[in-house]
Amino acid sequence: MSLRTTLFSQKLALSSAPLLLFLWGLATLIVTAGVFAIIFSYPVLPSHVPLLFTAEQGLTTKVFLPAVPALAVIFLLGNAVVSELLLRKRENAAAIFPAFLSLLVSIILTDSLFRILRIFPLPSSAFEEAIYPLLLPFSTAILLGLGTTFAVSAAARRLKIFDRPHGPYPDVRPIPRLGALPLFVTFAATALLFLPLDAALKGFLLGMGILALIQTIDDVRPLPFWIQGLGHLAAAGAVVWGGIRITFIGNPLWPFIPPQYLAFDAIPYLSELVTVVWIFALINVVDWLDGLDGLAAGVGTIAAGTIVASSLLLDTPASALLGIILAGTLLGFLPLNFYPAQIYLGGGAFLLGYLLAVLSIFSGAKTGTALLVLAVPIIDALYVIYSRVRTGKSPFVGDQTHLHHRLLKAGISHQKIVLEEWALVATLAIAAVLLRGFAKLAAVGLVFLAALLANRLLLRKFGAKSPKPAAPSPGV
Repeated sequence: MSLRTTLFSQKLALSSAPLLLFLWGLATLIVTAGVFAIIFSYPVLPSHVPLLFTAEQGLTTKVFLPAVPALAVIFLLGNAVVSELLLRKRENAAAIFPAFLSLLVSIILTDSLFRILRIFPLPSSAFEEAIYPLLLPFSTAILLGLGTTFAVSAAARRLKIFDRPHGPYPDVRPIPRLGALPLFVTFAATALLFLPLDAALKGFLLGMGILALIQTIDDVRPLPFWIQGLGHLAAAGAVVWGGIRITFIGNPLWPFIPPQYLAFDAIPYLSELVTVVWIFALINVVDWLDGLDGLAAGVGTIAAGTIVASSLLLDTPASALLGIILAGTLLGFLPLNFYPAQIYLGGGAFLLGYLLAVLSIFSGAKTGTALLVLAVPIIDALYVIYSRVRTGKSPFVGDQTHLHHRLLKAGISHQKIVLEEWALVATLAIAAVLLRGFAKLAAVGLVFLAALLANRLLLRKFGAKSPKPAAPSPGV
């Protein structure tokens, strides 16, 4: 039987392998970027270009320049065939290697192409100059994130460290719940690789390490909530120790009501207190979002992208670099976390909240942008606390009254809820980047009112119903 008959005689196995589809899609996207770079640069290139990285050696006619992405495409197609054949033989683990290799080769070849093109004084914007240095850290974080997530998931399965039935989740699937580890290792390693270790980064990574340790222990052996809370405060304190503080926020009512900025450093220790409260609050809000496979990681990716865009607009390259590293870290984690998850975010949701809180301070975006991007989970958390207290329950004892739980009870599928919430957050993220001042405040207010109304209606209609048998990933 020919190879063509073997491949096309049945449904492609790759279509049911989300991790491999993600890897191939990412590799294809990277190669496509190289193709577009050639298309736009070709008319202004000289007749001869180097095939190496120096203009003095290896000059050849520019007609051969498209050979670089062509080689990448051939390599990708060949490895895709290998992965498909391995999947059909149920060699799932082995099928990942050609995909990883293809992604790596596509990054190397496309980076080589960009290096060749950048030798010449081609027309470019300041935005392009800011974007290019982010590509390598982004790619590194994705690859490292994929590798560490896969390794942690495999190790947890071997050690039988699975999620446990608890609280409102009596029938959770036996899935590893060590998401904090791959997030910490990937983000910290990539940040140390591309950024100087100054006092701010030391405090940032120290707080991250404290949080990762506490939440990993909790994923293995549950800790009392007050110990976790102390860990969250310690992580926020490490950030302040590193010199990261919220010293002011823009007044959203300016120019109607002065002053233009609300300063916190005029009163002793006020900026430190505001910083700790902000970080502590966002740590817990994002954790409450982690109720469906892939939901929190996807929202975090969008929020990280918003931080990158805001940082570029505000000309803060260090925070843009940290934001793109976080986005890459989450994209590396997401293929194994999307429904049906092979690893839960678990305590990593607290870590994600910490990262978003600190990066929002770094970027200068601060509260307005974060409140708008995370408006849905924030209002959901506030409403759940209110409903629990009103009914005499502890706000710290989990139940299934979160927005995504009620949408599940309404009969909407797991994947559809996640994708729709991603789309909503992405829309709010665009608004957060484009809007300023009072317009942003008005948008935050409208979103909060809409979210309150949706929560109220869904709670009335589905709050008392029992959950569906298929349990979502755990969250508070």
